[in-house]
Amino acid sequence: MPETKETFELLKSYIEEIPVGLMLFDPKGNLISWNKHALFLLEGLEDDFKKNVIGTIGTQVQEIISTEIMKEKELVGLTKPLKLKKIVASDKNIILVISEIVQESIAEMSHELRRPITNIKTLAESLLLGAKNDPEISQKFLEQINGEVDRLAKLVNELINLSKIRAGKLSQVKKKIKLKTKVDDAAKSVKGIADKNKITITNEVPEGYEVLADPEQIDHVIQNLIENAVKYSPENSKINIKTGPVPGSFQIDDTGIGIPETEIVKIFERFYRVDRTRAKGSSGLGLSIVKSVIDLHGGKIEVKSKVGSGSSFIVYLPDN
Repeated sequence: MPETKETFELLKSYIEEIPVGLMLFDPKGNLISWNKHALFLLEGLEDDFKKNVIGTIGTQVQEIISTEIMKEKELVGLTKPLKLKKIVASDKNIILVISEIVQESIAEMSHELRRPITNIKTLAESLLLGAKNDPEISQKFLEQINGEVDRLAKLVNELINLSKIRAGKLSQVKKKIKLKTKVDDAAKSVKGIADKNKITITNEVPEGYEVLADPEQIDHVIQNLIENAVKYSPENSKINIKTGPVPGSFQIDDTGIGIPETEIVKIFERFYRVDRTRAKGSSGLGLSIVKSVIDLHGGKIEVKSKVGSGSSFIVYLPDN
């Protein structure tokens, strides 16, 4: 309908001097109009926009447009961290508002960093106050301190990696990778905790099956998805890794606690955990890194889940 387009054009003229990007899409997801700031922020070309081509982040833009319950999204892979906000008009046309992210969520990061630091300080103070004189307690506290330091180092490293990915500062070299070997390596890294909880991990990926990806970055995806499945699965459950529905895709199925439908869109946010009682030792960044790496590859991830019956994470990667 013309009302939304007329309003959009008027809005463009009013905020021309404010560095906020505006894009208008019709109900089918076709780009109708945009302002100069959208071109600049998205590092796009006028001729491409006229052809409904939005460049390297086109898949991410289409995701927020086509996902009904998704209202905001952070873009990955550009030189500046950006946020998209979606507004759906009464005639079903869609306006995207694009703005720079001035800062990360300092409160969230401070909270996550504070916990291991507080635990280390408490344990160290206990040792100084006399616990060091009891060899058994001293050994136990030192092991706990070592564990908290490992946790803190992992959190800092993941924050750095996530920052690099989202700011487009992580170099990427894609090549054909044999997926079965990558899955085997990831499964070995979580074998200890899986065996402890009597969780069976099965790799059904065929020997010759390949995906096109950056070898190091796809390691993060596979490892985090398998770790996540183990973490949220009860004893005697099963995790199965296999090829996906189309070439270049794969999926991780578990028989764990499942995810409520209303939570699925949130699980890729920084520090978000569906069930914090099961997330002890987790940085809360694993799935955020998974989503960011897949976005950087121009792919997508689909989640199917039912509470009490497990979840399926399906990764789709472009084959060229």
